[in-house]
Amino acid sequence: MNRVCVIGGANVDLSARSFEPIRDYDSNPGKVSYSFGGVAHNIAANMAGFGLPVEYITAFSTDSWGKLLKQECFDRGISIKHSQTVSDEGTSLYLAVVEPDGEMKVAIADMNILSRLDIDVLSPILEQLDQDDLLVLDTNLTQQQISQILSHVHCRVYVDPISIAKSTRICGFFDRLEMLKPNIFEAEYLSGKRIEEEKDCKKMLDWFIDRGIKSIVISMGSKGVMGRRGEEAYHLANADIEIVNTTGAGDAFMAGYIYGQYHGYDFLDSMRYALAASAIAIKSADTVSSEISEDLLKQYYKKIRKESEVTVIR
Repeated sequence: MNRVCVIGGANVDLSARSFEPIRDYDSNPGKVSYSFGGVAHNIAANMAGFGLPVEYITAFSTDSWGKLLKQECFDRGISIKHSQTVSDEGTSLYLAVVEPDGEMKVAIADMNILSRLDIDVLSPILEQLDQDDLLVLDTNLTQQQISQILSHVHCRVYVDPISIAKSTRICGFFDRLEMLKPNIFEAEYLSGKRIEEEKDCKKMLDWFIDRGIKSIVISMGSKGVMGRRGEEAYHLANADIEIVNTTGAGDAFMAGYIYGQYHGYDFLDSMRYALAASAIAIKSADTVSSEISEDLLKQYYKKIRKESEVTVIR
């Protein structure tokens, strides 16, 4: 395996938290902070932390935020040489106004820039990817962009559907996917099935495999993860990990799974690496842990292998 490519969103998350209950139509004293995000960005950042050679493709603005985003990628060792710069569109921003107790009062998302990513310009790069390469997409991309990308590539494709609303953008392309990683809510929405008892797990996994996906891996929060590839189907329980912050855990999970795939580990061990990466994320207050490294990932993998109970789904 030679290359790992990630295509999708990069944005700046702005959080404005009031010191006192918010008064409408007034200026409220508080604290404003920012962080870099976007599912594809976070996946790429985790991969780089795990030592993978990541090529990240997104659309950057020429504004000040865009310059900061680019610099952050350089600082993390993420290659962005094939990303595009858009001069007449602002950086993707997500602004949340939050009450003192952490409850969101209102949010505004300004995320149009990724729709300006020109896939035709990328086509020569995409056509170079082969079966030794891995491509990760998030569904911040439009359905048309996803379709264009898939028409050019011959490599293995891994998709994070991001949200219930955006998950439908991958419908119609299931047979092109090496792996899909929905959470349980996205999986229930896409399949129309609910997990109410143990036998429902197999039915849901079968539904995705029957539609041509080679591997389906469903994160289930506190209940662990379940997945199927071919005739292999497993449920992995979570290990005992202190939870500090669950934001970014799903992005780290995908990065850990790709780490396993890149290094040639089998399906079950790839899921263990995914859980290990997720464990690192939930112990950090940051969306992407500042402590990530390949050595730390291997330490958590050993913990997951020892403590995470594996159940074969029949």
